[in-house]
Amino acid sequence: MTIEDVYAHIDAGFAAALDELARLVRIAGVSAQPTDDLVVCAQVVLNSVCASGLRAHLIEGYGPPAVYGERIVDPGLPTVLIYGHYDVQPADFDAHWQHDPFESTIRDGRMYGRGTSDNKGQHLAQLCALRAVLAAHGELPVNVKVLIEGEEEIGSPHLAELVRDNRDLLAANLVITSDGPVHRSGTPQLVLGTRGQLGVELRTRGANREAHSGSLGGLLPDAAQHLVQALATLWQPSGEIAVAGFFDDALPPTRTESANLAGLPLDLNDHLTDFGIFELPEPAGIGYYERLMLQPTMTITGLASGYTGPGMKTVIANGARAHLDMRLVPGQKPNEIYRLLEAHLAVHAPDVELTRLSSVPPSRTAHGNRYVAIVAGAVERATGVAPFIVPSLGGSLPNFVFTDILGIPSILVPYANPDQNNHAANENFELSRFKDGMRIFATILDHVARAN
Repeated sequence: MTIEDVYAHIDAGFAAALDELARLVRIAGVSAQPTDDLVVCAQVVLNSVCASGLRAHLIEGYGPPAVYGERIVDPGLPTVLIYGHYDVQPADFDAHWQHDPFESTIRDGRMYGRGTSDNKGQHLAQLCALRAVLAAHGELPVNVKVLIEGEEEIGSPHLAELVRDNRDLLAANLVITSDGPVHRSGTPQLVLGTRGQLGVELRTRGANREAHSGSLGGLLPDAAQHLVQALATLWQPSGEIAVAGFFDDALPPTRTESANLAGLPLDLNDHLTDFGIFELPEPAGIGYYERLMLQPTMTITGLASGYTGPGMKTVIANGARAHLDMRLVPGQKPNEIYRLLEAHLAVHAPDVELTRLSSVPPSRTAHGNRYVAIVAGAVERATGVAPFIVPSLGGSLPNFVFTDILGIPSILVPYANPDQNNHAANENFELSRFKDGMRIFATILDHVARAN
């Protein structure tokens, strides 16, 4: 029996896999708006894990139930841990969706629906791969564990505690996460890390109520003015972040990481045209991929105060707030960055209230780790295309729980198409890439076993 026999079983079971994904999409499971759907979804995922030949149970007491499964073939063999999440982003049917976001629709070679690619379809591809391997060979070539949680879309606030408390249960040699898209060019990629994240709210308060801006202008504090003045202190005129010490602990890219980025294809004009802009924003002199993967950022993601409806309402705002999202690179710690931001505001805007909303540390697996070459070879065998190897996602995932708490390598192998529209309207998963994900993961297991 060969890997081609496994691929044949994947083909034979593909229609059933599409039906299973459609059933998952129907269960909303929005972690930002928690309902009983999360518990229902956890149970359905538990059934899927059991149907994939693993002993499984729910881990409870850490937010929504997490699904754990394992198949220990031989303690002497390597163990591969699958990480994924069953929760999804909110979806408003009126917000440009072409159909009900929680009823899947297949057209033009894609399945549309919330969660198809982020992340139900991607972790289901891995489970279907396990079924195909078992059908073809009768047994897995390595030990496999599965951890699928229900809070990733809100920053996985309980995952670190869960992992620390279940360190022995989750022990493994390698973690594989399939989330996000392949490279913009359509080429598969291995991603060796994620940027960290720190989200905060800045709030200013004025009088105890709004007031007429003509009658009382200059006599009452303007909360909106104070907030924008505070925000303006966070950046230099050049666009560089002005918080003292913000960059001090950021580790520079290694030579290998810089070389890998230099080899990635880039059509910068396509990016500019796609978003209707003419140039990259300040600061100047930083390349596209370096900005995306290796540089910390600070972004205003929300700003609210006063009246902005039709016409004019001449009032002095009595409150204003802004949300900031910071993406962090290895070496930077969310707690320290928050302390530095507190210190900055104490000097430049002491009347601003600062509240921490979310955080996750960055994560990185070394390019030289032996499993990187093994997984890259498996992806090439399954797809016929050598993958790009990149140091980091631009976004954030809680992979630090594996690299930092468990001390094991974590490799992201995204399956979804570049235009998957995750977190947006008309989220979708190309059917061919769904099947490729099954082939890739089955081949990863085969190559890890052969390298043992």
